[in-house]
Amino acid sequence: MEVLLDDIIDTHIHLSEHYKGGLQNAWHPNEAEGFRRDWSLEDLRSSASKGRFRISKAIFVECFNQTALDEAQWVLKIMESDSFLVGLVAQICVQKGAEEVNAFLENMKKQYGGVLPKGLKGARFVMMAWENQADDACLDPKFLEGLEALGKAGLLWEFACEPRVAPYLPSCIAKFPEMTFIIDHLAHNGNKGGEMEKWGPAIDALGKLPNVYMKMGATEQWNVDNPGDYIDRAISAFGFDRILYESNWFVNDAMGDTYDKTAQLLYDGCKRAGATAEDLRRVFHDNACKV
Repeated sequence: MEVLLDDIIDTHIHLSEHYKGGLQNAWHPNEAEGFRRDWSLEDLRSSASKGRFRISKAIFVECFNQTALDEAQWVLKIMESDSFLVGLVAQICVQKGAEEVNAFLENMKKQYGGVLPKGLKGARFVMMAWENQADDACLDPKFLEGLEALGKAGLLWEFACEPRVAPYLPSCIAKFPEMTFIIDHLAHNGNKGGEMEKWGPAIDALGKLPNVYMKMGATEQWNVDNPGDYIDRAISAFGFDRILYESNWFVNDAMGDTYDKTAQLLYDGCKRAGATAEDLRRVFHDNACKV
């Protein structure tokens, strides 16, 4: 089997031990039947090993294992014994303001000698689960206050949102030029507001902000017939220096996609854009290290 790339960092994976008696998960047991099982690092390795892309490291992104603090501590413990997992993006209710952010971080510090653990890289809370469902919820003063607190702690923020929110993200992010932001799934959790003429200009505007990185993956959730066109638009906006590869495992697996599907789509998009071997290395490895 030809190996297209090796030493890849997958910047977006989920884990759950809900059914074996681990932390209870408030999300995936309520999804379609394909989701209703446990998902381990061994399962991820097995899934990825069947394809043509070789994954060497991965970043865990919160997925509603309860409680959020317990989820973070569980993942950090896994990281102590398994070098495959190299980072954690925790679930923190930044939309509830600075007090909420600081309380979470102080509880984390209590477990690690008064400092934040090295493995904690950032936070997210999927916007589809916020109390505020307005298109411009990212401009809510409480959320901006929470972002400021997160940034002061040296942590990044990941936006997981429907594309209807994308036009408002540049105004939000521009308020925090010293903070790093990541956009999950090309801002495409579903396709509400995701028509190219609405979504495209927002992506172009985000690409002009040097502190924003774009995760390219989760195509199983985009609900578009032409994912390559969206990949091409985002590559044009962000270049090869600010794109991150993500599989969105286990969601892709649960929805019936092979591990390689998203990786291949991104690889092909990069090649269409004239990527060199060095460019591909940036997209699939180096940019993740930088962020």
